[in-house]
Amino acid sequence: MTKVCDVQRDDWDSRIPVVLWAYRTTCKKLTRHTPFRLVYGQEAVVPMEFLVPSLRIATFIDMDDSAAKVDRISQKLELEEDRFIAGFQQQVQKARDKLGMKNILRTRYFR
Repeated sequence: MTKVCDVQRDDWDSRIPVVLWAYRTTCKKLTRHTPFRLVYGQEAVVPMEFLVPSLRIATFIDMDDSAAKVDRISQKLELEEDRFIAGFQQQVQKARDKLGMKNILRTRYFR
């Protein structure tokens, strides 16, 4: 937030949507996906892509209903797999963190 606000920092409330968009569309190291993709199953479409159509928008517009259904089913299966892998990676990271803290914090007994 401090990077996008002005010097007086009195416009922070107007910057929240921009900051949230940036956070939700940035690939995270742990999950290797954007939070937007893990929730909605596809990458976010930037409004500019509608003005200057990208390959993704062009192929989506040219699909008929049956092809769109098959494509959506395959995307849904891929999304479930991605969510499973992201959840597994989070569990592994939590176990690593727990082990690291266990090594740092030793039980001490006093006489």
